[in-house]
Amino acid sequence: MTWFNAKRRRLLLLYLASFILLFWALAPIYWVFVSSISNRIELYARPYKVWFPSEPTLDHYITLFTTGAGYRDGGFSPTAGLMASGMRSSLITSVVSSAIITVIATGAGYVFARMKFRGKQVSFYFLMFMMPLPIWAALISLFFLMTRLNLIDTHLGLILLYVVFSTPLSVWLMSTFIRDIPSEIEDAAFVDGANRWQLLWSIVFPLARPGMIAVFLVALLTAWNNFLLPLIFTRSADVQPLTVVLTLFIGQYEVAWEDMSAAAVLTMLPPFLMALFFQRYLVRGLSMGAVK
Repeated sequence: MTWFNAKRRRLLLLYLASFILLFWALAPIYWVFVSSISNRIELYARPYKVWFPSEPTLDHYITLFTTGAGYRDGGFSPTAGLMASGMRSSLITSVVSSAIITVIATGAGYVFARMKFRGKQVSFYFLMFMMPLPIWAALISLFFLMTRLNLIDTHLGLILLYVVFSTPLSVWLMSTFIRDIPSEIEDAAFVDGANRWQLLWSIVFPLARPGMIAVFLVALLTAWNNFLLPLIFTRSADVQPLTVVLTLFIGQYEVAWEDMSAAAVLTMLPPFLMALFFQRYLVRGLSMGAVK
């Protein structure tokens, strides 16, 4: 009986800890969503007691794409064109950089996993050394270099930055994933007369597809949620992604919390949908690639 009570107490503590962690993670997201559908009177009431608005409205979402006022000039929200350009910039930079990272990581991962050449270990360890390197440590030199190359405030500049900072982790994941593929399959293909490119296209790439999808999704989510790099290396509204556009709701006299919340929900929606629909590939790819 004592053992049963102790087991129930541990189970109760586990459930309690899980509930606290779940509340800690979801409460801010829920508050942002409630703020996006609340009217200004309820949202600015003090003390704040509304866990769900009495008169929910979608006017703030409509305003973002129709009649949004100017930004940082005393107005309440960015213009509709600014939200559209932010979405376009986020899609262009995140999708293109993720595709490039996936191609580079797959090729480099295969080289490090299967081929033997002089300096292999040194090259791999140097690449891995870049993985924990903090972004702020290289900001000054990067800004100088990007300025000299005329890549400041361009989509190409952001794409190159995302590729540079996400490639080490992606190469490590793909190399570990490809090592888990039995080499006997490749040896049998060589015996049957396949060359290296036929081997890659017909055997390695299909077997490594879960890892490639996982690398693409991780790179896409990293680029979509990045804030520091576009904040520093972009200036115009045509290039700034949604993460930077969200900061433009801070007006001269007040903060447009309701419109900012609506924009934040729209910004969080694509990563949430990707994680929801591609969870199987993401979990399988990361687990098979990261666990030796």
